[in-house]
Amino acid sequence: MPGGFSPPPGPAEAGVERERSGGSRTAALARGVGVPALVATLIGLAFVVVFLAAFHAAVPHDLPVAMVGSQQDVAAVTDALEERLPGRLAPRPLPDEAAARAAVRQADVYGALLLTGPQPQLLVAGAHGQGVTTTLTQAFQPITESLQVEDVRPLSPGDTRGLGIFYGAFGVVLGGFLFGINSYQAAPKLPLRWRVVSILLFAVASGLLVAWAAGVLFDAIPADFGVLALLVGLLALAVAAPAALLLRAIGSGGTFVTSLGLIILGNATSTGNLPAAYLPPWMEPLAGILPPGVAVRALRGASYFADDGVARALWVLASWSIVPLLLIAVLDAVRRRRRTSSSGG
Repeated sequence: MPGGFSPPPGPAEAGVERERSGGSRTAALARGVGVPALVATLIGLAFVVVFLAAFHAAVPHDLPVAMVGSQQDVAAVTDALEERLPGRLAPRPLPDEAAARAAVRQADVYGALLLTGPQPQLLVAGAHGQGVTTTLTQAFQPITESLQVEDVRPLSPGDTRGLGIFYGAFGVVLGGFLFGINSYQAAPKLPLRWRVVSILLFAVASGLLVAWAAGVLFDAIPADFGVLALLVGLLALAVAAPAALLLRAIGSGGTFVTSLGLIILGNATSTGNLPAAYLPPWMEPLAGILPPGVAVRALRGASYFADDGVARALWVLASWSIVPLLLIAVLDAVRRRRRTSSSGG
């Protein structure tokens, strides 16, 4: 078959799977009937459980917001917030409107309440998604009268729902997962240098094509094309390399581990739908560690918030890319040494 792929399996044949299982009918049935059903069920169940745990009743905890006004007014609103929504928001005073606008535009806070004018004004960043805007509006509206809302960082016209970054990242993560599987299915004994070439080819192609589709074709991610392509390419690397390592280290079981770690947990904590402050406490730290969350923050920062998270994403995603490849090299070296020792003995 071209490209190193295995040919189609052909028609079913009685007794073949039993022979592959050492002549045991029970082992053949377990491997061919039970294991696929069990693995698929566990992956589906994990997806449902993790995403429901994250989003079935998503509310923020300690969501950073700013307030500008007299000490008395700020204290009154803070006390009212704590009484109505304990632990949901984390207000901090700022000296003036200019500082509040800068903080919202740089993603230092998710919103800012101005109490200095004739009417209270709420500054929000629509680029964080409608969920954040709704949370802040519903939090402050019952406390202040005639609240005016101003969006200082609106979404791109090509992404009115604010899901473009999430869908872009999800597609790349899924592609990286499939790359890892297909890479070892197509050529399980491929030398590491050529596997690295293959991974780099996948990353470069993904970076350029996804940047073109999301940034140019649909105008859904309004980041600079070069920055967008770089971040997407690094995300592709940061998923493909760990997937390849897991499949190299533990075989087909790596499919389940990669599904759980990168596809399910990674995308649930990617902050593509809601900020990390809305996640359960045990999931929130993963947003800053796993590649999807790191990349989504950087893509959002490059698009709307003065490159917030971009510098950190470069070294975190690079680490997720380089370390697994080094470990594959170590595993291959150890295996070759054992084989040489066995042959010499």
